[in-house]
Amino acid sequence: MSLWGGPVLAQTPVRIRRGAGALSATSDDVVAFGEGLALMKRRRDDRSWARQNTIHSRNGQHNNGLFLPWHRLQLLHLERIIAGLTGHAAFAMPYWDAQEHRTLPAWITDQDALLHERQRARGVDTLDFNAARWARSPYMSRLTSDDFPTFAGRLPTGAGMVEGYGHNYIHELVGGLMKRLTTAATDPIFWLHHCNVDRVWATWHARQPAGVYPADWTGRTLNGFVGGQGEDTGDWRVAGVLETRPLGYGYDHLYPFPVFNAPEVGPPGATRREPLGGVVYPMRAEGAEGLSVTLPAEAVARMRAADDTLMIAGAGSVAWAATEALLDRSIEIRMNCAGRRISLGSSPTFLHLREGAHAHHAGDYILPFRFGEEVLNLLGEGDAPVTVTAEAEDLAPEAGRPPAQAVALDLTLTLTESRWA
Repeated sequence: MSLWGGPVLAQTPVRIRRGAGALSATSDDVVAFGEGLALMKRRRDDRSWARQNTIHSRNGQHNNGLFLPWHRLQLLHLERIIAGLTGHAAFAMPYWDAQEHRTLPAWITDQDALLHERQRARGVDTLDFNAARWARSPYMSRLTSDDFPTFAGRLPTGAGMVEGYGHNYIHELVGGLMKRLTTAATDPIFWLHHCNVDRVWATWHARQPAGVYPADWTGRTLNGFVGGQGEDTGDWRVAGVLETRPLGYGYDHLYPFPVFNAPEVGPPGATRREPLGGVVYPMRAEGAEGLSVTLPAEAVARMRAADDTLMIAGAGSVAWAATEALLDRSIEIRMNCAGRRISLGSSPTFLHLREGAHAHHAGDYILPFRFGEEVLNLLGEGDAPVTVTAEAEDLAPEAGRPPAQAVALDLTLTLTESRWA
């Protein structure tokens, strides 16, 4: 074991993971990935392609705060296996960023490519992922302002924004093997996608102060991974996988995220709003098929009368029973008023259904959501009530399945009076 909390890795130059859009079919990392895939598919031991999928389907952490470190470690171990089998010692997994490169690279969609997978959604080879459903959600991770539980998730259960939104929709749109947790890791796109998710974490991490991670999280251990020679690599403390370079890799550049926290524009000479005091309105609804809460009339009246000194912060979560009925659904969270509505969250489900020794979560699938002053455009004038609703939209209604079971909707609305200074 090393001092930083994981097994000692061989001292090699830092491998640089590069964007898929800058690579071609003849790029060394693409060639190595294809060769490694072909070799692993022929193996029947712990370095086989099937074994990597089994590790993910049985042990993968989802819908909880260990999602990011667990997938970082599985990706790291696959790189080591491919480097050892192919002789490409500097192999680094390419990342595919659907915002930066709107379509999948040809070297993974061409039918003759080693990385091609025939079980994908119809039309995915030419799909503009940046324009597709779920992609334009304003509720992706905010890499400069999200706190740890909002970004990464909670323990023992509860997805963070990076998983519930930026991660899930790619699995749904690629379709085929990627739609099911039990088969997702068999599609090469899985690894390119998770490489980008890891890059998002690296970007967020680089902008956080020391001590941002809670001790009960960094003290957790993860295991069950297969090393470059097929060995069990033992226990890894989460505290030891927060930095990429000690693990032997880095990125050609960090995530070119949009500016979510643009400076506010106030009266001439003003630069910020100083909070003066506020009111907190907690709400909760429990249900079976759908969930709905009505905002307090007092709060709605204050928002309708708002000027630029009122600060609005809504934060909540919805929970559904993690059963087979929740597969092929999209959790849709909306605010509704007088026949109009806006989306507060939209996320296709991606969940474990295993029970017993390999279960990692409680029995609920939990998705966070939030909103701010943008809801003022919905409220308008008058006295119409305002509701927040959540439903599990069926993406495969032709199957005639029973409805998913709703558990609870929790929402906290905070209205804060302020002054410009």
